[in-house]
Amino acid sequence: MIKKWRRTNKELVYKAHIMRHCQVHSHSTTTDKKGIFDVIECLDWVNVLSLTHSDEVILVRQYRQGIDAVTLELPGGAVNHGEDPLIGAKRELEEETGGVAREWLKLGHSDVNPAFMENRCHYFLARGVELTKNQSLDPQEEIEIVTVPLKEIPGMFQRGEITHSLTHAAFCFFWAATLS
Repeated sequence: MIKKWRRTNKELVYKAHIMRHCQVHSHSTTTDKKGIFDVIECLDWVNVLSLTHSDEVILVRQYRQGIDAVTLELPGGAVNHGEDPLIGAKRELEEETGGVAREWLKLGHSDVNPAFMENRCHYFLARGVELTKNQSLDPQEEIEIVTVPLKEIPGMFQRGEITHSLTHAAFCFFWAATLS
């Protein structure tokens, strides 16, 4: 049976604005296997599946440096140190869209990439969202707000219009909750 490995050392290799690169020395507790592994430390994230009163999904269009492309995805962002993920979700929705919701539900969470990242993404459903405020974007953010009827989302996935994996995961949690 596979068991948790034992970490014997963790060294900071590089510290950046949004992450830290560490090397972790670990060995198996059941075999003689051992190694040095790269691990990225990041803040937890939140993604908000926002529905208006007329069941339209609020999406954001923005440029993403990692893939050098414009994406269409759910509003979201980093959870501040010590911040409750729900508070972070409310903050991110308001900052990116000016949206305020009348009802909130935690859909779940997932490990972003457990092969080498330590963080999680928390998924929330915000219902009855109204875009009542101005966006309050970070200095480098450019975000366009897009509303789409909920029933059109599966087709957008199939056509490759929505490719962000964390947005996909949020809808999986949402659809699983509505099926049960």
